[in-house]
Amino acid sequence: MASKRLVKGFCALVATQAVFTTVQPVLADSLEQTPAPRSEVRAANRQHLIDLSISLEPDSADLLERTLYDISDPSSWRYGKHLTREEAKSLLLPRPESVESVKRWLSEAGIPDDRVRDEGSLIHARIATEHAERLLSTRLVHDQELMTKLADFVPADLRGHITAIHPTLVLGDSDLGESLRSKRRMQASEPPPGEGIAAEQNGHVHLQQCKTRITPACLRKLYHMGDTYAKPHNRSLLGVVGFNGQAAQHDMLDKFVEMFARYAIGANFSTELINGGKNPQGEYPSGEANLDIQYTIAMAHKVPVRYYSTGGEGHDFIPDLDISDPKKEYIEPWLPFVSHMLELPDDQLPHVVSISYGVNEQAVPKAHAKQVCDLFGLLGTRGVSVIVSSGDTGPGVSCQSNDGTNSTKFLPAFPATCPYVTSVGATESNGPESAMNFSSGGFSDYWPRPAWQEKAVSSYLAKHGKKWQGYYNPEGRGTPDVAAQGNAYVIVNHGKVAPAGGTSASAPVFASIVALLNDLRFQQGKPSMGFLNPWLYSIGDQGFTDITAGRSDGCLGTSYSGAPAPKVPGAGWDAVPGWDPVTGWGTPLFDRLKSLAGK
Repeated sequence: MASKRLVKGFCALVATQAVFTTVQPVLADSLEQTPAPRSEVRAANRQHLIDLSISLEPDSADLLERTLYDISDPSSWRYGKHLTREEAKSLLLPRPESVESVKRWLSEAGIPDDRVRDEGSLIHARIATEHAERLLSTRLVHDQELMTKLADFVPADLRGHITAIHPTLVLGDSDLGESLRSKRRMQASEPPPGEGIAAEQNGHVHLQQCKTRITPACLRKLYHMGDTYAKPHNRSLLGVVGFNGQAAQHDMLDKFVEMFARYAIGANFSTELINGGKNPQGEYPSGEANLDIQYTIAMAHKVPVRYYSTGGEGHDFIPDLDISDPKKEYIEPWLPFVSHMLELPDDQLPHVVSISYGVNEQAVPKAHAKQVCDLFGLLGTRGVSVIVSSGDTGPGVSCQSNDGTNSTKFLPAFPATCPYVTSVGATESNGPESAMNFSSGGFSDYWPRPAWQEKAVSSYLAKHGKKWQGYYNPEGRGTPDVAAQGNAYVIVNHGKVAPAGGTSASAPVFASIVALLNDLRFQQGKPSMGFLNPWLYSIGDQGFTDITAGRSDGCLGTSYSGAPAPKVPGAGWDAVPGWDPVTGWGTPLFDRLKSLAGK
């Protein structure tokens, strides 16, 4: 059974400058038809500014998907012909009348033109509290409890133009409080202390030892990487995403490479702050950030690594048995992160992004999930590979729907289910490597199965689909796409060697391999791999070890909160020949992938 250890997350710490905190998006398909009652806002709050991100309905609903798949399909003449920032934005451009209507609405509320920024599919407006009240007839206060009671109004004549509104409060330095529990786990098992450290300093490791502790040397040997290091190229950049106040520590990286990756001594990472994110050094929550940074630095040696620390809390979720209280709990601020990335100039955009966070798909409002997923797709058109952990919940934890029917069902995870990202599951041990029991996978309830996945998933379902019929959507996008080791990692955290693991370890390892493949392609004058999945399911699957041992488990009768939940005896996905919903295509073999990616 998977561990129930949770990552404790904390919001960015108090600083002297203004910062942001994300509050609930307003979904256009659920807006009230009449204005909400107005309520008094405290004087201090009326001095705050609010950033509104207004998402507009695109003029062409399928232009993004058609373009992304053409650019990413190895059989297409457009393969690898990635778009510029402006070309990518044009794929989600709204109708001119939509832009005009929304701008007129903002103007009539007294918002000056210089406070409105048109970014194509999104219109941003920085407004005073009084303007927000006039615009949305809503109460906007900074208290965590009251923010979750946000009530909104959009005029009826704008409902065909707006898909979502995402408000962000611009707060002063005294307004940040302690954040609350993240519902994403970082799995771990305790490694034998100190075993094998001396040998690994010299790059030597025995696979028997790697059954109980995973280090960079283990991963290099398991995945046939040898001493392959990148040749620094001005186009190479690997991005690591941080949420929940996780702070990546430079001194812990130094200690880690000294102990486990001496070839990388002196390596460092840069930091970019998004939406009020911070990366303070010292005794701060850092386990996830240190895991991601230490293994990307070690595995993608000489590829520049940048940590994108993203602030804010998303209280815009639909409660279920696992994440139930919008007043006290939150999900990650996906929209501020991906919006920032899309605004980066082409020469500053990372070609690989590693994300180790997620939540039950059903907890994210569908309109908001689709908005974020589409923006991930735009990154793909610009040549970015978005690598996401599949989750650490097997087929699900609480296994109950939140649509009012309380149906017993498996629960896929977002953003792994987004068809425009590459989802990474977890394995353990070796000889043979087997599926990790907590490795999340399954089938999306939001997105249908993409064409590039049809053959592999249909084949799986024809052989194995009846076993859990009724608990999952057989027409949905299947996850994960691939897998990597996810158990018994060693990291250095708070000055000590510590255990870590989960698909949050698997994702940065696979992202590092993709970054090395990109570097090799750059040396050959070729473009980045970009959105991987059409290539993975047509050519790249030959570069993986098919995992056929082990299975996931879940639906054990208890939710994250400890409350009773439906129990499904034996629930889980088996690792089988070919693609499966616990390890995808299996684990990478770098030597084979290098050959396949170079063609």
